[in-house]
Amino acid sequence: MCPVQAAMRNIILFVGIFINLCVFAQLTDDFSDGDFTANPSWVGTSADFTVNGSFELQLNNSVAAVSYLSTPHGLVDLNNKEWKLWTRQSFAPSGGNNGRVYLTSSASDLSTDPDGFYLQLGEAGSTDAVRLFKCVSGVHTEILAGPVGQIASSFAIGIRVVRDATANWSLYIDDTGGTSYVLAGTVNDATALLGMHFGFLDTYTVSNATGFYYDDIYVGNEILDTTPPVLASAVAISATQVDVQFDEALDQPSTENITNYSIAGLTVSNAVLDGVDPSLVHLTVSAMTNGQTYMLTTNNIADLSANVSGNQNTDYSYTIPENPLPGDVIINEFFCDPTPQVGLANAEFVEIYNRSSKVFDVSGWQLADASSTGTCQTGILLPGDYIVLSSTSNIDSFAVATGVTSFPSLNNSGDNIVLRDMNGVILDSITYTDEWYKDPNKDGGGYTIERINSNDPCSDADNWAASNDNLGGTPDEINSIDDPTPDTDIPGISQLIALAPNYLEIYFDEGMDSTSLADAVYSVAPILTVLNVYVLEAYPNKVILEFVETIQGSQVYSLNISSAADCWLNSASLNGIFALAEPAAQGDVIINEILFNPTTGGSDWVELYNNSDKLIDLFNWEVANFDNDTIDNNKLIEEHFLLYPGDYMILSEDSLQVGLEYPAYVPGKVVQMDLPTFSNDSSTVYIIQGGSVMDKVSYSDDWHFKLLDDEDGKSLERIDPDGLSDDSNNWHTAAEQIGFATPADKNSQYYPAIQNGEFSFTSNTVSPDNDGYEDVLQVNYEMIEHGLIADFTIYDDRGREVAKVLDSELLGIQGTFIWDGVRNDNTKASIGVYVAVFEAWSLDGGVIFTQRKAFTVAGTL
Repeated sequence: MCPVQAAMRNIILFVGIFINLCVFAQLTDDFSDGDFTANPSWVGTSADFTVNGSFELQLNNSVAAVSYLSTPHGLVDLNNKEWKLWTRQSFAPSGGNNGRVYLTSSASDLSTDPDGFYLQLGEAGSTDAVRLFKCVSGVHTEILAGPVGQIASSFAIGIRVVRDATANWSLYIDDTGGTSYVLAGTVNDATALLGMHFGFLDTYTVSNATGFYYDDIYVGNEILDTTPPVLASAVAISATQVDVQFDEALDQPSTENITNYSIAGLTVSNAVLDGVDPSLVHLTVSAMTNGQTYMLTTNNIADLSANVSGNQNTDYSYTIPENPLPGDVIINEFFCDPTPQVGLANAEFVEIYNRSSKVFDVSGWQLADASSTGTCQTGILLPGDYIVLSSTSNIDSFAVATGVTSFPSLNNSGDNIVLRDMNGVILDSITYTDEWYKDPNKDGGGYTIERINSNDPCSDADNWAASNDNLGGTPDEINSIDDPTPDTDIPGISQLIALAPNYLEIYFDEGMDSTSLADAVYSVAPILTVLNVYVLEAYPNKVILEFVETIQGSQVYSLNISSAADCWLNSASLNGIFALAEPAAQGDVIINEILFNPTTGGSDWVELYNNSDKLIDLFNWEVANFDNDTIDNNKLIEEHFLLYPGDYMILSEDSLQVGLEYPAYVPGKVVQMDLPTFSNDSSTVYIIQGGSVMDKVSYSDDWHFKLLDDEDGKSLERIDPDGLSDDSNNWHTAAEQIGFATPADKNSQYYPAIQNGEFSFTSNTVSPDNDGYEDVLQVNYEMIEHGLIADFTIYDDRGREVAKVLDSELLGIQGTFIWDGVRNDNTKASIGVYVAVFEAWSLDGGVIFTQRKAFTVAGTL
């Protein structure tokens, strides 16, 4: 290569390097292209990140991990450089959940603990602050920090860091997430850590694997502010206060000079810079006139860089709050059980939400529960805003709160909450229970209950659930479970209750539109003519029909409803069946199965059986035990349950546990309620209606099968519904093969006595050892008619089938057959006690005869 060529090559190489440095001497990315892999290219654990719908870089993992992204920053030195970004963490940081922002790093892989300067966002304890660190050869040194506790809970903040030519570092923070930065501190550190990369390092558990956000990145030369502050808005907060908002942090002396403000027709008497938001000014003015629009003019307002604005103006209006109508303001969130604390203050509260376009003054409004009423103090509720109502001693715990004198104490398990205006008009009311949490991990306290859809015209339990916020609630903010999606599902009939002589109560599975219920078409077959329709609420879940004709007892009717609509006006043709329950006589409903010795963590239950041909309503029936020498501890069935002839149901404290433990359980045939305590050894179960004992069983654990290893979780079943309730011979342990219980189903030990025949053994002992003595079991029978079909089955002492001797065989009037002691599997039966069951029926399927007898298989030991 000639000298000229070599020189030209060096020039070209120098120019290329210079151009490259100029191109990358500034880093900006707002992720508006929806991509972080180009322009600039971020590298690292890329699969763990995404650009979300708001065009923010977001962590998007599903497991606990440490993830990072980095990109070259292109800086040739750190003199007069600036770093800016917006970041959010949707959780309270901790030692295992925190982030780092590397301003400059010696390596692109930020998980290797590289040398450099970085911002630490989160730490163990509650003193979390934005902290500036340097790392040299694995030694981490904090050199500067923001206010202690500033990011101890979930946050979204703007951060600006500046390093001048003499190595002075300045940290600025806007804790509202904007760009009105406030100086948090300065420090001098000239450590030579230029590095080559900028990036993010996130450490997290699985619950926070999507909780880190970044946006609006800038790395480059310091941007000098040469723009004066801009007047953004003015809002009348009260008759004498106007809040003035600028677009950046302001200089306090110029801001609080009242001669820099003028409002036509008013006098400005005071100006105070907000203690939290340095871009907000509170003006005190002479009294404003309701309904009038004012023009505010500002002049000579300076920002923190000494840029001074000229004349600026904006219009605002002052409006006297209006009288609310029911539904304008609603109960949106409440905190009835603050302990144990999760993140919120230990203070009960009720949050209200203005879903109207009006402005309200809540002064004098009333908040009540079932037993007391409190009065709200001063507070303005703007359209779309929230206000927390809490005790006057607790209002400092909330961003926007109104104190309530004599704040009602909300019961943990359930209560009423009623909101009234100053004239006593009910604006909203709810009646909650702890089932509204819908989460057993939260109903013990520390979480609020939030409304799901604030636009729901009739908000019932389905529209409420426990908060999902990491702090346990969202006072003064949109609810964590907020879902404005309208209801498009058609309503359904949940229950039909016929009442003598001619009324029908129709219950729906959601609130209904009252007008549609009044105008709906109701058709009944067999024909009942509707005389009146009773709708008692604006958004009821019940309507009552009155018929011309009398409803016949136990007659099953079909109902069709046309044009009935729910609160959202979803309508459909609805169908159901109903019948009028009849008065029960003693013995119509019997105690059919008892679980009195549950497994650990389980609970007692009682099965009832309708042994009549009537339809019976169990509403207001009672269950009791015997205590203190009398019938005691009565528990009331507080809901309608129609028990049809020949059907079963159970009374249980925990139907979910019953379903999980017993495979034979029939879902839906249960009333969940408190029960009296039934002893594990002996007690008496009563069922009572109208003060009369309808059935009772005085059981003993001796009634169980004697060879059980233990009795835990095993029910006693009634053998014959028509047999005596207190007869120990009429009860037996449920069969092992069915799971030791048949809740709400036919008993495994069900053997009603039918005495239309007889059978006997020649000997009650069989020894199938081929020794010529009692080698077979000889069975003799006699029936009352010809042509019966029979089964003869042998069971062991645990209720398991051993042998099928007769299987649908034709019988004569009398006869004899044998069993040779061989099981179904062709093995010899072992020594022990067995039960033989003889069943015979006619060709039309009717059972004519059934009987069981015990015998013994003997042998030589």
